[in-house]
Amino acid sequence: MRNDALDPFDLKLLELMQQDTQRPVPAIAEAVGLSVPACYRRMRRLRASGAIAREVAIVRPRTLGWPLSMIVLVTLEREDARTTKEMMAILRAEPEVIEAWNVTGDFDIAVKMIARDMESYDDTVVRLFSANAHVRAFQTLVVIRELKELSPIPIPA
Repeated sequence: MRNDALDPFDLKLLELMQQDTQRPVPAIAEAVGLSVPACYRRMRRLRASGAIAREVAIVRPRTLGWPLSMIVLVTLEREDARTTKEMMAILRAEPEVIEAWNVTGDFDIAVKMIARDMESYDDTVVRLFSANAHVRAFQTLVVIRELKELSPIPIPA
């Protein structure tokens, strides 16, 4: 769904839903200024259109025994569509990789990953990057402290 297809009610719904998906629909409807049935319809449409990709609980990795986070910057041996597609498929299938992006600049891929300890991190990067013929080089940045958690997308005024 394109931004120009969103009216002020949709924008307010998206703002409220980003803050708290557990908020009861009647409370959302009241805050937006819609009837409950109209609010339900708009929420369904936003989900069906892909404006809302999915609704999930954000669990802190440390809670489940993953205290380490790293950003890995990867340079591929060849920067062609096939190689990039294969590498992205490998990264999508890896549970320790929690986010990955094909990027511009000095690196081809940026990866956010988690690990239980440095040994498990090393095992994972050897398997994913060191032993991968498509990878020319990679650089790891260990996250010391998270400064800002995943936050809502700003809603245009």
